Amino acid sequence: MNKNLYPLLEHIKGNWFLQENFYFIFNKKQKKYKAKVNFFNNFSESNTFDINKYCIENTNDYIFILKLKHNVKNLVISKRIDNNNKFNYQEFIHMISNNFMISFIIVKNIEKNQYVGLKISSYIRLIQK
Repeated sequence: MNKNLYPLLEHIKGNWFLQENFYFIFNKKQKKYKAKVNFFNNFSESNTFDINKYCIENTNDYIFILKLKHNVKNLVISKRIDNNNKFNYQEFIHMISNNFMISFIIVKNIEKNQYVGLKISSYIRLIQK
């Protein structure tokens, strides 16, 4: 496992409330999505989590290449390219606290060299009872 990735995986493990807003640049429309998500429920302290297997199993027929570009204390920057090399996703994850984080994703069409949209996500940790 990538040693830089381990603190991020440990931090986001658990149940979260997710709200996503996606803004499409060309038609100036916005889509909203709300859900409860569970990150890495099979992640264990033995560092056996396989990020490649997770990405393949959880992207609905899309295989992403995930490259961790930058990891500082509260900010993670990653870059993903889909399997067909059509879209480039650059994600900025900012961990505000142990219970709240936000994510900004810029989506770019590689073939046309144009930006497609912006996705803003907020995550609030659900308290276990």
